[in-house]
Amino acid sequence: MKKRFIGLLLCFTLFSMSILTGCSLFAQNTEMYYNTIVATLVKDDQTIEITKQELLEMYMSYGSMYEQYYGYSTEEAYQMSLTLVENNKISIVEGEKIVQERGGLTQKEKSYIWQETMDAVLENFDRYYQQIVEAEEETESDDITFEGYQKTAKIENGQIVRENVPTKVIDEYEFDQSNAHDYSSEADKQLIYTNLIGHVLGGDELYREAFEDYKQALISSEQGLNLSTDTPSLFEREIERLSNLMYETYMSTVYSEQFETYDEASYVTMSDILSLYSSKVRRDYVQYQIEDSSEYDSTIQSNAAGVYYYKNGEEDTKYFTVANILIMFNETQQEKYNEIYERFYGQSPDEGEIPEELVNSDVSYDGSYSRTDFENDLTALYNQLKPVVRQKEGQSNVYKEVESNLTQSELLQNIKTQLSNESNLNNKADLINQYIYMYNEDEGMFNAESCYVVGVDSNGEGVSSFVQSFEDAAIALYNNGQGKFGDVSQNYVRSNYGLHIIIYTGPAQNENIAKLLTTVNENFSLSYTQGDENDPDSAIYTLYHTRVNPLVDKTYFDVLYDEIYQDDAANLQSLDIEELRNEYAITHFVDRYSDLF
Repeated sequence: MKKRFIGLLLCFTLFSMSILTGCSLFAQNTEMYYNTIVATLVKDDQTIEITKQELLEMYMSYGSMYEQYYGYSTEEAYQMSLTLVENNKISIVEGEKIVQERGGLTQKEKSYIWQETMDAVLENFDRYYQQIVEAEEETESDDITFEGYQKTAKIENGQIVRENVPTKVIDEYEFDQSNAHDYSSEADKQLIYTNLIGHVLGGDELYREAFEDYKQALISSEQGLNLSTDTPSLFEREIERLSNLMYETYMSTVYSEQFETYDEASYVTMSDILSLYSSKVRRDYVQYQIEDSSEYDSTIQSNAAGVYYYKNGEEDTKYFTVANILIMFNETQQEKYNEIYERFYGQSPDEGEIPEELVNSDVSYDGSYSRTDFENDLTALYNQLKPVVRQKEGQSNVYKEVESNLTQSELLQNIKTQLSNESNLNNKADLINQYIYMYNEDEGMFNAESCYVVGVDSNGEGVSSFVQSFEDAAIALYNNGQGKFGDVSQNYVRSNYGLHIIIYTGPAQNENIAKLLTTVNENFSLSYTQGDENDPDSAIYTLYHTRVNPLVDKTYFDVLYDEIYQDDAANLQSLDIEELRNEYAITHFVDRYSDLF
């Protein structure tokens, strides 16, 4: 089931941090320190108080990222965190109003909140259990998940309709009247504890060890509060805390869901899609053509999917894309490769270009190692590499590694044969995508927005950040623009990472999208605004049927639709929160939390 929470952060990051009770966040862990009031929101006869603990939790879960990734000062990050807590509090109040106006929580909603609390307790316990299991096994999962793309809209009979229409959280909950519960009932809270104990006793010794870890975490989180530490009392408070948190989360969700619509009708029109496309072309044209931005080359190499105007003059670099299937050195093999490389060149592979006098030299830098022996040792090492093989698990998108006797030569030949036998381009693209998840060890190819981009400048020189052997093989596939989608490197390509199968996936300048430029007038408006998704000559057809990344079924239409839809939904909620904030008298007691920064 998919839960769609749109717009502002509200209580969701607070929730994700708060249910993790396994660490003590604060050195001064006392009741007075926790409960210091750092801000108030007053409206009519209602006063909302925000504690130092709530501010710290929001900072730890979200606000600290303002410092780490966006360059804000600690003080600014805490101030933004405080605003998020305030917005969260307001959203809870607004959600409560909506619930009260329709007569209060239904039995289904009370049972839902109880179930969420029950699940949170068991999920917390499971985290401690998994920590123990992972420590016992000391292994990492080799599973790979293909995230894909879930379409949000389609065109039917000349109209845009929504796909995968969201459902209200409470409607997703399968309610059993005969087994109803109430989150506020003391008896039902006690049932959560009883269920937890039964779950622990029904497991092995590691379950009991995990339970003890959970208890110690609760004791640690309440250090200095002078509360009883017997097991029933500890979990009574934990269940009460989580129950309140689930209630507030649901109230905030009720508020958020009023900005969502729950039918297939879409307010986004085809004219909206075409207008946004035209504006993106105009933006890129100004930046990359009129201003002659030097950023064009770096941008298209790092984010080809985000470029809508392509420079195509005779002096401009021609860019194309390739997919990479990597059979990677393991740690021991990597060390051996580095040893062989350093023995011949006198430097590690990471130390830059090879000295020119050694490029074609028959002996190593010190004369002790012949080129023939060097090549033979490398060949012997590369021959040790064995392809990883994964299989898709059932109907999921998870690929699990399996035992296999597949050889290097069999893998290369299988890929060549299957791609040459497939004539449909989308089917061929889907095959390439399967290879990435079944055989590849290059993490950069997993769930990527686009394939790797390589360029050839007007002098025929390669333009990329890839190692020379990879770049050379990719340019050979490009073949002066004559390469065909799905062409495969003749043999494995060697590099300091291992062995590569490189597959040509077409120009970075999508040919179909590039043709739309001929229908854009001097104002960068399309010469026609009406289109037919079944008419190959229409702009909407091109956007609707052209994939951004040929390997994933996500089209330019999808990208444009999502941007319009998501921005509008987020703005509605953001504007409403800002308007609601104006109704409150908000006071910050900076001196009470200034010690944090």
